[in-house]
Amino acid sequence: MGAGQQPYPGSCAVGGHGYEHRPRAHQRPSVGVPAVCLAAAYAAASSEVSAALLTLLTTAPAVTVGLTGGLLLAAGCTRATEPTRTESPAPAETVAPSPTPDVRGELVAALERSQGVAHRYAVRGSLPEGRSVEGSGALDLEQQRFRATISVTGGKYPSAGSRVVVGTDSYQRPSDDEEWVHVDLKRVEPDDLFVGFDWADPTGMTAFTSSIVSAQRTGTHTYTGRFEPSGRGIKSFLPVGAPSIVSIAMPPSPFTITTDDQGWVTSIEVELTPGDGPKVTTTTTMSDHGEPLEINAPARSVEAADFYYRE
Repeated sequence: MGAGQQPYPGSCAVGGHGYEHRPRAHQRPSVGVPAVCLAAAYAAASSEVSAALLTLLTTAPAVTVGLTGGLLLAAGCTRATEPTRTESPAPAETVAPSPTPDVRGELVAALERSQGVAHRYAVRGSLPEGRSVEGSGALDLEQQRFRATISVTGGKYPSAGSRVVVGTDSYQRPSDDEEWVHVDLKRVEPDDLFVGFDWADPTGMTAFTSSIVSAQRTGTHTYTGRFEPSGRGIKSFLPVGAPSIVSIAMPPSPFTITTDDQGWVTSIEVELTPGDGPKVTTTTTMSDHGEPLEINAPARSVEAADFYYRE
């Protein structure tokens, strides 16, 4: 955003992948999937903190402290023989403690393995401001092939768009009846709000994985835990597959992840609870792990206007 420019309606100064159409220099850019900010601020105990500084009031989640181990008293049917002066009590048998499984590490490995192979995915869920998101896509990191179609409905600014990325060539359009617009990714920054694309984390999966702070197994194929919605820095990574929510200062929030018999991640469900609105829940499903994908550049496209390239 240039000096003096204001964020476009429904967008934030930071956000996720936008899908837009910009074939002419005189047209004002329109964000196809705007980022939506979730803000949460903590109030200090002091009454000197102004209530006007709070955008959302949230409370820290309760911390459950588990006590493990204890003193076991074994009751027998016969009286124990007391040791005599010449007898010595038998030394207590030492039992090696069972190793504690690294559930978080196990889950992180499953997420990284699932993202590292070609796969398809689908996204659905609620967003702030009464919006809903739905979409689908496919990703092959090794071959650098990406395809996604996302729509946001409800609220004041519904939007939709599709994107295909092959190596360093990106193609975007807001609807099926409009032209594809080609952007040379070698000439833009990966974090460009409107046309950038980052092969290091195209769907937000890497950021989500690194944000996990705790995990436990709750079933043969189920993990639950908490993650930091704000991640590392102000950058959207939720929902996984359609990053469009920016979370600021939110407390650790719950997730549920399922896997199949082969250990592939098949579902990621997350929940956010802003202080002044309903819960935001999103679900990303993954399928066809390791199956080849056919993702090609569109047969026809127009070149992006020069102002997209900030030399």
